[in-house]
Amino acid sequence: MEIGVDIVDLDRIERVYRRYGMKFLQRFLSEKEIAVCLHKPQVIASVAGRFAAKEAVVKALGTGFTGDVHWKSFEILNDEQGRPFVRSVDPDCFPSGCSMKISIAHDRHSAVATALMYKK
Repeated sequence: MEIGVDIVDLDRIERVYRRYGMKFLQRFLSEKEIAVCLHKPQVIASVAGRFAAKEAVVKALGTGFTGDVHWKSFEILNDEQGRPFVRSVDPDCFPSGCSMKISIAHDRHSAVATALMYKK
């Protein structure tokens, strides 16, 4: 079992988003992730939460964004109840037999995410 955590300042994400718009989002989010974020009432918090979640996932993996793991190697989506989950886009992204659970939270100032990788 491995764990990763990350925290992101909402003001930082908002400044970059205002400056670069969709270009910023397309750099690290898939089209599905962008659609989810843009339909949330708090777009910046949703973007920051996914950014933090992706960072937490690569920390749990122990790889960072290097080698076979890139920003778009996996997606942070929501199930029918709104709970976030990780979906691997690249089959080589996660070790064989492992699964990933995540949790995302945010307040007025920051978003935080935790990722837990475990063997099935």
